[in-house]
Amino acid sequence: MTIDMSQFYQVFFDEADELLAEMEKLLLAIDVSAPDSEDLNAIFRAAHSIKGGAATFAFNDITEVTHMLESLLDRIRKGEMALTPEHVDAFLVSKDILTMLMDGHHHGSGVDQAAVESVCQRLKALSQGILPETTDAVASPALTPESEPARADAAPVADADGNFRFRI
Repeated sequence: MTIDMSQFYQVFFDEADELLAEMEKLLLAIDVSAPDSEDLNAIFRAAHSIKGGAATFAFNDITEVTHMLESLLDRIRKGEMALTPEHVDAFLVSKDILTMLMDGHHHGSGVDQAAVESVCQRLKALSQGILPETTDAVASPALTPESEPARADAAPVADADGNFRFRI
């Protein structure tokens, strides 16, 4: 007997959306100079849960990004490397990439493969202790008509340094 796993997709997407929202909330509030270990653990668990669900449904692109994110988070939470603003920026961009990938699987919206590859390279470099010379190398995923935000004024806007600002 074969089980149709697609019947469980919606549960995965709903839970992943909640986990990504929690991850973003924690990342935006984290004190880089003295990160709370419980916050780091919660961010790690969110990435770990998303990775497990994505692997279950063979969403390999999501699994790959979350694996890299999780590995870097694990090194930071174990004290093997200090959390830096570059890490937080990369984690937030990773969250945006994961949202784009999930939208791609869930709604068939476009996926910016260059942005996916770029964030993976950035996470890999950071895990090796290499800080990027510039944050311009990783952009937010390109929006397709299907994935454009409902309110343009709520969309993230990158400044000249590649930092993102959110209007709420």
